[in-house]
Amino acid sequence: MISNGRFRWKLAIGLAAAVTLDTLVQLSWKTTVLQAPAESPAWSTLGSVFANPLFAGVIFLMALQFFNWLAVLSQADLSFAKPVAALSYASVAICSVLLLGEAVDSIQIAGVACVIAGVWFISQTDPSTGETAKLP
Repeated sequence: MISNGRFRWKLAIGLAAAVTLDTLVQLSWKTTVLQAPAESPAWSTLGSVFANPLFAGVIFLMALQFFNWLAVLSQADLSFAKPVAALSYASVAICSVLLLGEAVDSIQIAGVACVIAGVWFISQTDPSTGETAKLP
C-alpha cells in the first residue's frame, strides 16, 4: 500500500471501512435472523425479518458499503482491493466468537490465519497498476 514512497492513507481508510462495514453487515444479519421465530414457515420468518428495525440498519450499512467500495475501487485495482477486503472473513469469525458466543475449532483458526497471511502478502504489492482496463 506504499506507492512512490508514500503511504496511501485514503485507500487504507477505505479498505478498513470496507472490512468494518462488511463485518457489521454480517453480524447484523445474523442478529436479525436470530430474532426471527425458529419454528415458523418461511413466509412468516421473512415477514418477521422485514418487520425487525435491525433489518433497516442492515440495508443502510449495505448502502454505505456500496458507496465506500466505489471509492476504494477508484483508488486501487480490484485484484488488490478485493483480497484485502477479505480480512472481513477473519473479523467476522473473531467477532462471532466474541459477540455471539459461537465456537471455532483449530481448522477454522488455521483458515483465519491463512487469510490474514494472504492479505499481508497482497498488501506488500502496488495497489494500482496505473493502467486502465481495456474491455473487449
